[in-house]
Amino acid sequence: MTEIGHEIEERKTLKVEELKIEVETEIHDKGKMLSEIEIPKGWRLLTIQEVIFLFNNYLRKLNMNNTCEFIEQQLNFNRKKNYIARFVADSGGAYLFCDGGASCAGASLGVRFCRDLQEEK
Repeated sequence: MTEIGHEIEERKTLKVEELKIEVETEIHDKGKMLSEIEIPKGWRLLTIQEVIFLFNNYLRKLNMNNTCEFIEQQLNFNRKKNYIARFVADSGGAYLFCDGGASCAGASLGVRFCRDLQEEK
């Protein structure tokens, strides 16, 4: 569970040992711009490498065959232009877009947070 303000939100997650992350199984905050979405403390957006691995290995478990979600913008050139990045998968294929404007939003575009797993000592 994660505390947001005064609310406690239940997150459904999947531990992905290969990536040493815990990832949400559902997309939420659809229809919002990335700037409107509050990333809870300790959580972050998926990277390009992580989303590709998850798509290739956890497609069904994460329902990524029909998805449109924000991911971390890792290209410095595009970051300087204030572009957002997103991953889209549908019946036509899977796509990475790294050149969306900051005001990018859509009814199907949402977010799926992840967090790094703590190493056991």
